[in-house]
Amino acid sequence: MKAQMMHVDTIPGRVLVGPKRLKGGFVRIVSQRNGSGLIERYDQVSGAWHPAPQAISFGEVWSAPDVPKIVGADLNPGSAPDPGPEAAKLKQQKRPR
Repeated sequence: MKAQMMHVDTIPGRVLVGPKRLKGGFVRIVSQRNGSGLIERYDQVSGAWHPAPQAISFGEVWSAPDVPKIVGADLNPGSAPDPGPEAAKLKQQKRPR
């Protein structure tokens, strides 16, 4: 019997899980240099990710609901700001029929 394991690079800072919605905010798990994971929480004021309080467990992050992709894109550094609902309406109006 053969088993094949998929190798995942452990590049420090690589997002492994998330972003996820938890306790009124956003969290994710990123890889560290030693191969372990670090839970980070998004600070909406500064727009940056910081280590989460130790009260948040890996199990909570894994089981938390996913963030929609449009919102998740806004949580990544260097992404464009959320254009808001008005931009979505304009995009639909411009779509060829």
